[in-house]
Amino acid sequence: MPRDQERSTSHYPAERIESDEKQELFVRLLMQHERRVYGYILSLVPNWHDADEISQNTHVWLWKEFDSFEPGTNFAAWAIRVAHFHVLTWRKQVSRSKLVFNQEFIDLVGEEQVRGGSRLDDTHRALGDCINELSCRNRDLLAQCYAEGAVIKEVAKSQNRTIGSVYKTLQRVRLALHKCINRHLAIEEAT
Repeated sequence: MPRDQERSTSHYPAERIESDEKQELFVRLLMQHERRVYGYILSLVPNWHDADEISQNTHVWLWKEFDSFEPGTNFAAWAIRVAHFHVLTWRKQVSRSKLVFNQEFIDLVGEEQVRGGSRLDDTHRALGDCINELSCRNRDLLAQCYAEGAVIKEVAKSQNRTIGSVYKTLQRVRLALHKCINRHLAIEEAT
């Protein structure tokens, strides 16, 4: 770091440094759990536009109230609870619509999202471990087949294979991944 920058950062007030650390922690936690929170919202709201707006309102509220969050506690549960209240507010606004879920359904989905979220995190972690256990050839095939815009016909042509052969291999790889994930989850549950 150049001396000018080093000197200028050392003159920041303590609140500024703490504020930067707070902001970094918030961004890290939000990015880590954003998909779960958005998934929860989307499970209760029938259209993407409304879900996006509720998600944005939730993020703003989470930032404003981040001082009340206790580090080390479950950020996802806290964020989903906040999203829950934003969904309720949205429901009041669109109560005249024909497609509105009742309160009991919303409460059940919220509880399930919090309970199932940690299981989903464990499954995602196990999937990463299991993909790493695959042979290089099978990992490459997965990467090619699941790349954005991938077409199996083109993947087969690039590997000088038939389309049927690629599908069969993918089927075997997915089955192996499924078994591997279940094995990893069983080990985690046993410990």
